[in-house]
Amino acid sequence: QGELADVTLIAQFQSPADLRARLEARGLGQDGVSGLQRAGNRFLGWKDAFLVIGRYRKDVQRALNTESDGIDIPLNWLKSGIGVLLLPCCVVATQSFLSAFGETSARTMLIQSAELWFFFIGVLLWLIYFFGLPRPLYLYVLRHELTHAFFVLLCGGKITEFKVKSAGGHIVTNKNNVIISLSPYFIPFYSVIILALFGIIGFFVEDLFEYHPGVLFWGQIGFSWSWLLYMSIGVTWCFHLTFTTWMITKNQPDLKQNGTFFSLVFIYFINLIILSGTLIIVSNEISLTGFIQSLLSNGNELIDRISKMIG
Repeated sequence: QGELADVTLIAQFQSPADLRARLEARGLGQDGVSGLQRAGNRFLGWKDAFLVIGRYRKDVQRALNTESDGIDIPLNWLKSGIGVLLLPCCVVATQSFLSAFGETSARTMLIQSAELWFFFIGVLLWLIYFFGLPRPLYLYVLRHELTHAFFVLLCGGKITEFKVKSAGGHIVTNKNNVIISLSPYFIPFYSVIILALFGIIGFFVEDLFEYHPGVLFWGQIGFSWSWLLYMSIGVTWCFHLTFTTWMITKNQPDLKQNGTFFSLVFIYFINLIILSGTLIIVSNEISLTGFIQSLLSNGNELIDRISKMIG
């Protein structure tokens, strides 16, 4: 975002001379090479990775492609095809999620489950904050770049620079792939942190999530730390969903890099899977086996409908 919005990580090289030699060997003109070097020096220097500005990006990618005797298919075309294939999966997963949600009755969710009451209270509190008060952009950018960084390390990459500002942020790394670039859009980072913290505390504190009667207001009201956990998850998960939805409309470089269509389908699908998994965990009426059977049943029905349409 900001000045670095169109910067793309291309590859790792030993030196500018190494990159220049490879580009010239693949036919990129001298003017283009000089421009690329100026762009790299102007922004982040050479360091461990070479970065280029938008108008040189396609030339560099073409220049660095290995030669092939077969037909070269643009990577974004391939990803778009995968996105099309994922659409039926999204339909089936959506049907199964809505079915599972419906099986969990309103009485079970809202009257008998205090935890879900507090989850929805957290959701409501965040929605009031998001739409009624100045949005905490720094917290969003920090969470966005930390998620990138975590998956870079998880994939065996190195991080040579990490910057976060309210106006935008970036990391410099020698590793990039679909999971790294899109992870901030489907991983509720702060929710994961809260779950980890409560999990660690619960390991050392016995009966942390049990209901303790008569501990508040001079013995008049009971309390359970699980209520605070669920309310925090409601706040942070809604933080993730609202900011993800809002930022997707702002021409994010992460989406363009992997193809906007593929990125949107992939983000929707992974978020839906995570929501379904959470519903299975918190609901006593939904089991993993039952949800998988629902997926298979809805998948077969979709295939039958498509077969009838084609036939």
